[in-house]
Amino acid sequence: MVSGYAGKILRVDLTAQSISTEQLGEDDLRRFIGGSGLGSKIVYSELDPDIHPLSPENLLVFMTGPLTGTASPSSGRYCVCTKSPLTGLWAEAHAAGYWGPELKFAGFDGVILEGRAESPLYLSIVDGQADLRDASKLWGRDTYTTETLLREELKDESLKVASIGQAGERGVLFASIMNDYGRAAGRCGVGAVMGSKNLKAIAVRGTRLKVIPAAKDSMLNEFLRRIYVTIRSYPTTQIYASYGTDGIMSMMHEYGDVPIKYFTRGSWPQGIEKISGEAMAKTILKRQWACYRCLIACGRQVIIQGSGPDREGAGPEYETCASLGALCLNSDLNVIAAGNDLCNRYGIDTISAGSVIAFAMECYEKGLISTKDTGGLALDWGDGEVIIKLLNQIGLNQGFGAVLAKGVRSAAAEIGGSAQDFALHVKGLEMPMHDPRAFKGLGLQYATSHRGACHLRGLVYHVEQGERIPDLGIHKRYQRLTTEDKAFPVIALQNWHDVLDSLIMCKFAMLPPASVLSILNMVTGWEMTLQELLRVGERTYNLKRVFNLECGATRDDDTLPKRFLKEPLDEGGSRGEIVDLEPMLSDYYRLRGWDADGIPTSQKLEELGLNKLVAV
Repeated sequence: MVSGYAGKILRVDLTAQSISTEQLGEDDLRRFIGGSGLGSKIVYSELDPDIHPLSPENLLVFMTGPLTGTASPSSGRYCVCTKSPLTGLWAEAHAAGYWGPELKFAGFDGVILEGRAESPLYLSIVDGQADLRDASKLWGRDTYTTETLLREELKDESLKVASIGQAGERGVLFASIMNDYGRAAGRCGVGAVMGSKNLKAIAVRGTRLKVIPAAKDSMLNEFLRRIYVTIRSYPTTQIYASYGTDGIMSMMHEYGDVPIKYFTRGSWPQGIEKISGEAMAKTILKRQWACYRCLIACGRQVIIQGSGPDREGAGPEYETCASLGALCLNSDLNVIAAGNDLCNRYGIDTISAGSVIAFAMECYEKGLISTKDTGGLALDWGDGEVIIKLLNQIGLNQGFGAVLAKGVRSAAAEIGGSAQDFALHVKGLEMPMHDPRAFKGLGLQYATSHRGACHLRGLVYHVEQGERIPDLGIHKRYQRLTTEDKAFPVIALQNWHDVLDSLIMCKFAMLPPASVLSILNMVTGWEMTLQELLRVGERTYNLKRVFNLECGATRDDDTLPKRFLKEPLDEGGSRGEIVDLEPMLSDYYRLRGWDADGIPTSQKLEELGLNKLVAV
């Protein structure tokens, strides 16, 4: 078997309660690598695009990559691939921590789950042995309690657990899968799919390995010793190390990028100062936290106040500080930390959670809903008590929270009136916490992302801040407030990030593509070229596009909410700006080799070697 891989995937039929193993073929590995690349091949090959996402017919695929669990930096990640109950399209969610490496140590590169159990179960994987066990005593428990109880039941404090909370059990459409007491496979509702299968958790343990060996171990270790300097020298990683991902809050506010009052204000300096990474470091920070093989340690452990005695827990990331903070006009860092803790325990995506709450506050402000609709709650901007109450309702899928638990697209349809005009999403996935009016290429990235609005499908705003990536052909500086020539860097970065999500390597490592290629070749023993590696990313991106088209997506879905297309802000770093999307989109389709409707041509599919997999 190729070095870097365990060589096997576990297949679990929950309906029949049967477990089998499948060998990985090297041809698939070289064409799709692993992670979401190989996950897309499995989902596309096996899944009827017309199935309901919460039906037993949906697949839930957990995948690692060849770098997961190796000595490679920032290699502690795994991904989950499925059809999204929130969008009805391609879904992938990624999580860091230690669960992914532990699955490899236990002997498997991935797990394919199909069917639905009659009663709650959990899956135990220990040193190559897998068993389905009764989870009735765990059902109804939050993710933290579930992880603790499984460690007690299996008598192993080193056990790693990926689980759902009450949100996944009760069908919240943006429920997440949680591991390591606060790491989230957060987006697209993968937790709801897991809950629909009556699967509470996957507990993994491998005692025979502490690191996955590489084909060229000594060469890799020497290379890594030198590359660590590069990782530590990158300005963004220094910010993350010092202040966590929330360390970018003040800088992004200057660009007009931070979403304030549901993307309707461009400036809020007094509030931003209170919810920044620097403020966290001065007030509630307890210590840093690092994932497997990570030099950056961007994770925060904080003191959480409220709902009982003070306790230590996972600190909020930038996206959470913005979604439960600036987006809702809430400047109370303690409320954000407590809200983040609730989301982690219930298993809720904090981006979508903050988005639906801010949406509801705007609906309330505009008179589209009243206290009669909300069960007596006055949804005033910035009210921390209301935010916490709504998070509890969403997590339990109760009260007015049951309306919001469907996501902004469905909630707007239920509320009616003008609500759909400002229900901010792309393809049904709520907006991340970066304003595309501040970075025009980001608007194109959002519109064309295969899972809906997603800042992680390229991070193009790094290039729009001046970063150059010669390995990807990005040699010049791209101005952030223009639409000129944005299609090329967006495509290049989307393809590259699909490579990273296949390997799997954390994007915060910020390594040049040539260095990542060297690491892959040293781990596997391959002699892959950069061109071949980049082709993997393009192949994967196109396959996910075809999956979406077969699920019913069209060119009309490659768009942005009206707020970004027609409503400029009157203050801040992106004052007066809107996104002129159509010219960028036409260039994007042309450079992608897609037709005018955004459909990959038969020539492009053949060029990528997808013509035998995809019906041309």
